[in-house]
Amino acid sequence: MEGLWHAHFSAGPVHGEGLAVLRNGEILGGDLSHTYTGSYQEDGSHLYANVLVRPYAAENAPAEIEPPVTFFLKGTLTGDLANVTGHPDNKPDLKVEVQLHRAA
Repeated sequence: MEGLWHAHFSAGPVHGEGLAVLRNGEILGGDLSHTYTGSYQEDGSHLYANVLVRPYAAENAPAEIEPPVTFFLKGTLTGDLANVTGHPDNKPDLKVEVQLHRAA
């Protein structure tokens, strides 16, 4: 699981992509207007992550999400592809999907 990953995400009407480095259980990354920090765990083909997303540029968040936001995600890892789903801590009814592709 360790390495550089390309992340494509959707959270309700919001879609985007960024890069994340996963190493020793830690997540560090970002996109054009946010930083990602957090932790992950692997259990066989199962993947669990808690990710704090913070804006760093003048970016308006969707009305239903007030930054910073922690996302609770779980899913599967198969080779160079991982798919996780979950929700923000302050909005359990908002579905978040993230697809990760190993970049390096």
